[in-house]
Amino acid sequence: MNRRSKIAMLLVLVWTGAAAAGQTTVQDKVYSQAQARQGLAVYDKECASCHDGGTMGPELWGDAFVKEWKGRSVSALFDRIDQTMPAESPGTLSDQEVLDVIGYVLQQNGFPPGEKAIADVKSLAGVQFVAP
Repeated sequence: MNRRSKIAMLLVLVWTGAAAAGQTTVQDKVYSQAQARQGLAVYDKECASCHDGGTMGPELWGDAFVKEWKGRSVSALFDRIDQTMPAESPGTLSDQEVLDVIGYVLQQNGFPPGEKAIADVKSLAGVQFVAP
C-alpha cells in the first residue's frame, strides 16, 4: 500500500469516527420507516411551528444540524428534546413521541432506515451521529 492510499484510509477512519471504533452509528439503520412516519405526525403537531425554516428554533436537518451533532450520542438529542421541547411546554412529550421524532429527524437527514424502530431510550446511548 502506497503512502497516498494509507493517508486516504486514515482519513476514512477519522471521518467515520465511531464506526471505525466499532460503535453503532446513525448509519446502522437504527430506526424504521414506520417510526419516521409516526415522528412526522408528532413533528407536525409539536415541532414544525418553530423548527420549519428555523423561524424560532434551528432546523433539525441539513449540514448545520449534522455538524452540530456529529460525534455526539443520539441519547443526547433525546435528552435535549425530552427536557426542553416543545418550548411552550417542555417535558410534555412522551418517551415514545420523542423516539418517533428522532426517527423522523434521522430520516430527514438521510440516514438509512432499518426493520426495527428505536425500542427505548437506553438503546440510544451507544448510537453516535456521523456524517451521512
